[in-house]
Amino acid sequence: MQTDIAVIGGSASGVAAAIQAARMGCRVHILEEGPWVGGMLSAAGVSAIDGNHELPSGLWGEFRSRLREHYGGPGALETGWVSNTQFNPRTAENILRSMLEAEPGIQLHTGCSIDSMEQVSEQGRIRIASIQFTGSDGQSCLLRPETLILADEFGDSVEMAGLEWHGGLEGRTAYGESIGPEHPLKHPQDLTWTATLEAKGELEFSHTSPSSVLSGEFAGLLGNPEISWERFLNYGKLPGKYYMLNWPIAGNDLYGDYFSPGARPDMFRRAREKTLRLIKLINSQLISGEIVPAEHIYPLTETNDYTPGLALIPYIRESKRIYGLQTLALNDILEPDSSPLTTFAIASGDYPLDHHRSQDPDDPEIRFPRIPPFSLPYGSLIPRDGVNILAAEKSVSVSGLVNGCTRLQPVVMQAGQAAGAAAALCVRQNTTPAQINVRELQSELLDGGVYLMPSHNLAPDDNRFKKIQKVLLTGGGILRRESVNWANRGYVDNPDSLFKKEIPWNSLFL
Repeated sequence: MQTDIAVIGGSASGVAAAIQAARMGCRVHILEEGPWVGGMLSAAGVSAIDGNHELPSGLWGEFRSRLREHYGGPGALETGWVSNTQFNPRTAENILRSMLEAEPGIQLHTGCSIDSMEQVSEQGRIRIASIQFTGSDGQSCLLRPETLILADEFGDSVEMAGLEWHGGLEGRTAYGESIGPEHPLKHPQDLTWTATLEAKGELEFSHTSPSSVLSGEFAGLLGNPEISWERFLNYGKLPGKYYMLNWPIAGNDLYGDYFSPGARPDMFRRAREKTLRLIKLINSQLISGEIVPAEHIYPLTETNDYTPGLALIPYIRESKRIYGLQTLALNDILEPDSSPLTTFAIASGDYPLDHHRSQDPDDPEIRFPRIPPFSLPYGSLIPRDGVNILAAEKSVSVSGLVNGCTRLQPVVMQAGQAAGAAAALCVRQNTTPAQINVRELQSELLDGGVYLMPSHNLAPDDNRFKKIQKVLLTGGGILRRESVNWANRGYVDNPDSLFKKEIPWNSLFL
C-alpha cells in the first residue's frame, strides 16, 4: 500500500495527527496494536484531563466540546476534584473514533503489530521507506509512506526506526539544568494500571482511623494530614456512578523498567495485582455498598488479564524520547522570553512539573521549581538522525525534567496535531520536516485554533487572536506569565495596542 502519511500508534497524539493531516487533504494510515484508539484518554483509563482547562487548544478543545455536548455541559464533567473534565473512557474512545471516521482520508488498522521498518541511509540520516506489519486478520502488509509519525505509547517505534533515544533524567550538565540528579538516572517514571470502578449501592465508610488499617505498600495512602475515604474516592469521580482509580504516591503507582519490552509482562502483572489489592482495601473500609471494577467499560482482552474494569494498557508517564533538532529544557521554560525556542512554538501548556518516582528505590526526590505556562518548539518533533520522520506523544525531544509537564493529554494532542500539519505540508511541498517553513506551519495551526503561546485572556474566537499570537511569536510583544498552583497563567496586556502592530511574519526555517 502507498500512503501519504503513516502514524504508528492510535494514541491521543496519533489520533490528533491523523485528523489534522486528513483535514489538510492527505491519505493517512494509523497502525494501532490495541483494539481502542485514544491511548491514555481511553485505553489507559486516565479519563481526567490534566491542565489546559483555560487553553482549549485545537483538537483538544474540539474533543472537550464533544464531551460537553455528550454529557450536557461543562458542569456535568466537573465531577471529581482532580480535574475540570472527567468522563467515561468508553465515551472518549467513541468520540475519538467518530472523529477519525468523519475523515475519509484516514484508514485505521487496530489489533496490528509492527514487524519491521525498511531504513534507507541519506547522508548519514534515516529515511523510512516502508513498514511491514501484521493486521488483525493475520495478513502481512507492506505500507510505503512519504512521511512517518511516531506516536505509540512506549516509543518503541523510535527504536525500531533505528533512531537514537533516551529516557529518564539526563543529569544536570546535559542541558544546563540547575536541578535533578548529578549523574544520569535512566529509570522511567512510575506507571499505573488504572481501574474504572463502579459503586454498587450507597457507599458508607467506616469511621475508624485510616492509620489503623494502612500499612505496608499502602502506608501513607491518605496523606499527612489524612484525608477521608470519601475525599480519596472522589478524587477521580466520573459522571454517573463511576470512579477512576489512579492514585499517586502510596497508591497504585509501580516502578519498573518498562523501556525494556522483556520486563513488561511481569511488571504489568504486578501493576494489575497492586490495583486489585487497593480495590480490596477500599472495600474493607465500607460499612455499606461496594466498589467494584466496572463491567462493560473496556473490552476484555489478554492485555487487561480478562478483569473487568481494568484498563487495556498501563498509564505510562514517559516514553523513549528522540534527540531532536531542538530540545525543550528547564531554562527554556523558566525564562521563555530569552529562549530562542519560543519563536518556534507549535503547542502550549500550563501544567507544572510533576513526576511520579516515589516507588523508584533511587528516587532523587527533586524539589521542582514553580514554572510559568510554556510552549513546545517545532524542532522537538524532528529527530536529528531522521529524514522523513516526526515524533509525537511522549517521544518528543524534551529533557527528562521537562517531560513532567509535556506528558499531559492536552499537550500531547497538540504535539500530534502539529506533527500531522507538518507531515501534510511535507506531502504538499514534496519536502522533509526539517525543510518546511515554520511560519507556514504555525499559520495552519492558528487556523485550527491552536494556542501557540499560552494566552489565557485571548481565545481563538477573538478576532485579534491570530494577529496577536503572531506578534508574540516574533517578539513584538510580551506575554505576562504567572505561576499559579496547578494551573499557570499567561496574559496579553493591552491587546488592542498589540493588534495594531505591524508584524514581520517572514519565513522561518530550522
